[in-house]
Amino acid sequence: MSNLDIFKKYYIEEKDILDKKLSELNNELLKEDNKMILDNLKLLTNLNSDGKLIRGVLVDLGYYLMSDDRAYSNDLALAYEMFQTAILVHDDIIDNDQKRRGKDTIHFANEKLYSKYSNNVKHLSNSIALCMGDYGLFISNKIICDKYINNPNLGKILSNFNNTVLTTIRGELIDVLLPFHSKYNIIDNNKIEDNILEIYRLKTAYYTIIGPLSVGIILGGGDDNKLQDIERFGERIGIAFQIQDDILGIYSNEMGKVKGSDIKEYKQTILYSYVLNTKYKDELLKYYGMEDISDDNIEKVQNIFKDSGAYDYASNYMNKMYDEALEILNNINWISDDKKKILNGFVEYLRTRNK
Repeated sequence: MSNLDIFKKYYIEEKDILDKKLSELNNELLKEDNKMILDNLKLLTNLNSDGKLIRGVLVDLGYYLMSDDRAYSNDLALAYEMFQTAILVHDDIIDNDQKRRGKDTIHFANEKLYSKYSNNVKHLSNSIALCMGDYGLFISNKIICDKYINNPNLGKILSNFNNTVLTTIRGELIDVLLPFHSKYNIIDNNKIEDNILEIYRLKTAYYTIIGPLSVGIILGGGDDNKLQDIERFGERIGIAFQIQDDILGIYSNEMGKVKGSDIKEYKQTILYSYVLNTKYKDELLKYYGMEDISDDNIEKVQNIFKDSGAYDYASNYMNKMYDEALEILNNINWISDDKKKILNGFVEYLRTRNK
């Protein structure tokens, strides 16, 4: 069996377990008498279902690296999934997204509901969504406290978990500000890539890879040396994953995004920052940030990224990060060979995706 097949087998088994437990958690959260609160808890729990659960599975995998027990970490995995749902509720407000996992976002659902009474409900709908995002964040903390109150590592678990939340928000803040700073020349072009890589590290790497694996390892009693190994491994995977996401966002038709959305949103990527220091800069800026961009203009942007060398630069950087991650993993001596195969398969799973 290949490493990829070994990971897929582990992933499917863990996801099936977490899906059932997540359904139970969501049903428990709906025990609410007040209709206004209940209606919005239904929206929150609806969003907190039908996901890939990759981060929850990584929490379980982090714990599994320390122990052969595959059940004790499940509640921690659910807490991490709730954190993800909650922070995405806030993210949807920032991006003004109407859909998440094919469902109405919380702010958009409320906007539709209350627009029959008034034409000015944007502030109301955003405020409700902010409340529900906050609710989800503290539910995740409560799950950890309630389920692991007798675990001697509880303090360290909470500290690490909340550090991941704070790190993610720091990355999000740069992500929100950088497009404006770039568009209006508040920041020097030479500093844009450094900030983009910081977003990749703070948001994607911590939120998606380092955070879930680390908190699972701590639950299993892992020390700081083990966490440092995972941070080095996870940082490179997170950066590679996000570069890959940015490339797919421009060139793939299978991402589930609105076509050209990254271009419309003036998204800061190393594809974009690379072009700023080439002769193609002015041509790119004709289209980057264009709200009603046509398919022909999207193709022009695709060609600019290729002709300028940005596509090759980003692809090479991505592969370098994946290769470094595998090298780091292979040099970690406290992870058994059998469990390294799962992590190797996980890297291959990410590396070969097309959406």
